[in-house]
Amino acid sequence: MNSLADKQTERRFNIAFITLFSLLFLLAPSYYQPNQGGEGLFLPFNNVVWIVVSFILGLALLKVLHTGHLYVPSMTYVMFFFLGTTTILGMVNSVATPVPWLFRSLALWGGVFFFIAMAQFKLNRRWQDNLLYIIMISAAIQSIYGLIQVLITDPAPSWLPMSPGFPRGIFQQTNLNASFSATGLIIALYLITSASYGNRKLIIQALPLAAAALCIATLVSAGSRVGLTGAAIGITLLIVTRFHKVWRSKNAITLFIIFTAASAILTTQLDTHTGGLETGVKKFSSAIKDSSHRSAIYESSWELIKEKPLLGYGIGQFQKVWHEKKIEYIKNHPEAPVMPHRLSHPHNELLYWAVEGGAIAVLGILLMMLSVFWYCSRLGIQEGGKHLALLIPIGIHTQVELPFYISQLHWITFITILAMIATHQRKIIPTNLSSYARVTSLSIAFAIPVLATTFFTDSLSAINSTINFLVNKNKDIRALEQPAKNIYHLENVNLLRMRILLHAGLDENNEELLREYVSMAFARLTNTPDINVFNGLAVALHHLKDYDTSHQVIGRALAIYPTTPLTLAGRDKIMELDRKAGIFDQYWRSVPTPDPQ
Repeated sequence: MNSLADKQTERRFNIAFITLFSLLFLLAPSYYQPNQGGEGLFLPFNNVVWIVVSFILGLALLKVLHTGHLYVPSMTYVMFFFLGTTTILGMVNSVATPVPWLFRSLALWGGVFFFIAMAQFKLNRRWQDNLLYIIMISAAIQSIYGLIQVLITDPAPSWLPMSPGFPRGIFQQTNLNASFSATGLIIALYLITSASYGNRKLIIQALPLAAAALCIATLVSAGSRVGLTGAAIGITLLIVTRFHKVWRSKNAITLFIIFTAASAILTTQLDTHTGGLETGVKKFSSAIKDSSHRSAIYESSWELIKEKPLLGYGIGQFQKVWHEKKIEYIKNHPEAPVMPHRLSHPHNELLYWAVEGGAIAVLGILLMMLSVFWYCSRLGIQEGGKHLALLIPIGIHTQVELPFYISQLHWITFITILAMIATHQRKIIPTNLSSYARVTSLSIAFAIPVLATTFFTDSLSAINSTINFLVNKNKDIRALEQPAKNIYHLENVNLLRMRILLHAGLDENNEELLREYVSMAFARLTNTPDINVFNGLAVALHHLKDYDTSHQVIGRALAIYPTTPLTLAGRDKIMELDRKAGIFDQYWRSVPTPDPQ
C-alpha cells in the first residue's frame, strides 16, 4: 500500500471515528424515556451512551487489524495497575453485591478500553480541537434542555425528564448538568484562544461564544457550588497558563466576556426553584454549616479506613459497613448531624475506594493522578495547563458527589480528556496476528457492538416495562417477566415483587406470602439497609405474631436512621399495631421515642 493510500485510509478511519464521537456526545445523551431515576443503567441515556461507545471500540479494533499496529498511549499501564488490583480485590475480598460490582467493573474497563481506542486514531491538533467542539456543543445542548426545564414547567416536554424549575438537563440532577456545563464553558474559552480559531469559518467561530452564553446560563440558574467552583478554578488556570494566547485574542475575549456577562444578567431574572446565583453565593457563605453532614460522613468513613487500611472491606461493601459504623458514630458523636437517608457512596471518590479497596486501591488512583501531572508537565505550561483546566470541573465533582455512577457521559468525557493528554506519546506494538487470530479478532470487532446493542436495548425495554407496571393500577406480576430476565434489572424487579408480596399478604392475611416476603427482606437487608424494607419487614413479622423479632427490626432501623421521617413513621405504625394487639406497655413504656431534628 502506497503512502497516499495510507493517508486516505487514515482519513477514512478518522472521519468514521469523528462521526461516532459526534453521535456519542450529541445524539446519545439526548435520549429520554420515563424511568424511576437512580443511577447507572436505570437512566436511559447511559444505555445509549454505551451502545455508541461499543461501536467506537469495534472501529478501533478494525483499525488495529487493518494497520497491523496497536498504539498504546502513555498512562495505559498505570490504568491497568489500578483496574487489575481493584478487580483482584473484588475477587479476594467478599463481594457484597456481585451484580453491581460486575457492572461497576465493566464500566471502569469499558472506559479504559475507550481510552486505548482513542489512541488508535492519529488525531492532530485540529482534529482534537474538533473533538472539543463536539463536547462543547453537547454541553450547550444540555444547557438548552436545562433552560427549557426552567422556563416551560407545564406541560413538560415529553422528550425531557420532568424537572419544573430545575436545570437538570438529561442527567436528572442539577449538579451534574452544572459540572458538565462548566467543562463546556472552559472548552469554549480555550477554543477562542486556540491557534486555529481565526482560520475557522464564521459560523464555527460563533459556536464557542453561543455555547459559553448557554453554559453560563446553566451555572447561574443552577446556583451549583460544585459547578461554579469548577468553572472558576478551571478558567483561572486556563488564563494563567495561556496568558499570552489570551492576550493575543483580545477581540475574541472581549466578545466572550460580553456574551457570558449578558447571559448571566438575563439568567438572574429567571424564577428558578434552585434560587439561582444568589442562593449559590449564600451556600458558599454558609459552607461551614452545610458541610456538617458531609464532615460526619467523611469522619465516619475515615474511621472505617483506619480499621482496614490495606485491603479495605471489599468492593461493594461500603453501604453495609458504613451504616454499621453510623450506629457507633451516632453514639460517640450525638451532636453530629449524620445523613438521614441511605448512603451508597461517601460523596468522595477517594474515600469510597479507600473504604472498599484500602491503600492498594488508593495507590492506583494516586499513581494515575501523578501520571496526569507528569505528562501535562511534559506538554508544557500552555498545553498541559489547558488539559488540567478541562479536567477540573468533573474532577472536583468526584470529591463531593458521585458523578461517574450517575452519568456515564461524565465518565467518557473525563476519559476523553485523559486520552488527549496521553496520546501525545504512544508506543507502537506490531500485532503480527495469525490468520486464525485475525478472523477471531475481526469477529470480536463486529460482536462487541452487536452484543452491546442487544443488551442495552433490552435494558431500555426493561425500564419501559417497569414503568408501565408502576403506572398501571392493576398490578400484573407478569409484566415484570421481561425485566427479570435482564441481570442488571433483576434486583429492582425483586424489590417490586417484595412490595407486591407484602401488600398481598397483608390484604389477604396470607401467612405464606408474608413468610416469603420476610425471607426476601432479611436477605436484602444483609447488604442493603433499605428503610422501606425495614418498615415492611417489621410490619410483616408483627402480623405473623413474631413480636420480638419485629421490634428488633424496627429498633435496628431506628439505630441506623434515628431521625428519618420514614423510619419514625414505621415506628409509629408498629406502636399502633402494638396497641391493637394489647402489647404496647410490654415494648414501649420504658423506651424513649426519638423525634426528628
